[in-house]
Amino acid sequence: MISRGWFARWKYLFILCCICYILVFYVPSENVSRDSGTQYIAPRFKFGIKNGIAADDHQNESDDGPKETFMFRPASGEAFEVEEVLTTSNIKLAQRMKCNPKKGKRVILSWNVGHSPANLGGCPEWNCEFTTDKNRVKEADAVLVGGQPYEVNFKPNAYSVYFSQESPKNSGSRMRYQFNMTLGFRHDTPASSPYGYTVKLAKSSWKTGELVDMNLIRSKKKPAAWFVSHCATNSGREEFIQRLQKHVSVDIYGGCGKLKCPKSGNCENALDTDYFFYVAFENSLCKDYNTEKLWNQGYQRTIIPLVMKRSIVEPFVPPNSFIAIDDFKSVKEMGDYLNYLMNNQTAYLEYFNWRRKYKVIFLNGVNHDVLERPWGFCQLCRILWNEPREHHVIDNWAAYWDETCERDKQLVNSISD
Repeated sequence: MISRGWFARWKYLFILCCICYILVFYVPSENVSRDSGTQYIAPRFKFGIKNGIAADDHQNESDDGPKETFMFRPASGEAFEVEEVLTTSNIKLAQRMKCNPKKGKRVILSWNVGHSPANLGGCPEWNCEFTTDKNRVKEADAVLVGGQPYEVNFKPNAYSVYFSQESPKNSGSRMRYQFNMTLGFRHDTPASSPYGYTVKLAKSSWKTGELVDMNLIRSKKKPAAWFVSHCATNSGREEFIQRLQKHVSVDIYGGCGKLKCPKSGNCENALDTDYFFYVAFENSLCKDYNTEKLWNQGYQRTIIPLVMKRSIVEPFVPPNSFIAIDDFKSVKEMGDYLNYLMNNQTAYLEYFNWRRKYKVIFLNGVNHDVLERPWGFCQLCRILWNEPREHHVIDNWAAYWDETCERDKQLVNSISD
């Protein structure tokens, strides 16, 4: 039996241990509103440790020792040092940034998709030539084809490359043709050409000091903005927004709303100064399909992007930087969480912690410089110089392309009010 003297001596330590036990095992880790006590945190997404990964780490980061870094010096803006790019591809940054060109040139022919020699501006020393002259098809090492039916007699071993930046839902089937690879938004192709990408910065380029302009944060008064012109979509995004507006106001600009904002107009600055969230919903939910609405408005502004499906976005963007509708069991739950963030500055600012170690790059298709080198035409050029010639072929076009989208409105219909 424990004596009274022993208990008197150790009772405070015993009480402290009990309190710690309760805090660890019984107090929930969710953020709680001080006003109502309602838990608003998304049930499948919490800050801190997520699936065993620290909040400032990304799921696609490899832990294989020191990495070779590369200095990016864009045509405009400051230079920065990069450790890696976020992608599902197994092609590392060190491979993407190096080429071993020989004498002569590798010829890339655009059969019917446009583009120009400027698209090789990120790698001029890699000795590739771009042409739209169909008479040179027999000397072309790669031929880009697009939406129109075509018949092309390639030279032996030339790559047939399908170009599309539209989702499979809006680009039609090409099952009668066989391609070696695609050049577009998909990451599982050696010539991937996304609308934007994320880099993990080398330590020398980590940002110090404030990560956001607090004057912008304090000036925000409106919940969400959406720039949109395609009003009836496969994803059903417009129906979800209509339901969300019962809980959170969404200002709709463009052909689907009452407000107007010319493309790239000064009114887009309101995303920095007025709004907490930007609706970056795609017209269809397909593998890797993330367009300029995410990379430009969603990440080039001081705002939190709202997306539709986490698994489509998460592999390519900074950790803890967006909110997905499938994080929530209901539209109301999402609305409650957005309202919570607007009234809790500390929780809202958590979504910008990524800015210290990551940088998001929007590829606008106008500036062709080193920022494009890890992607698209430069990567196609690099592959053309590889010896021996790499074998690439898409054996089952239906499985690769046509069957990579969700059924119409599948996600939206799965979320209750």
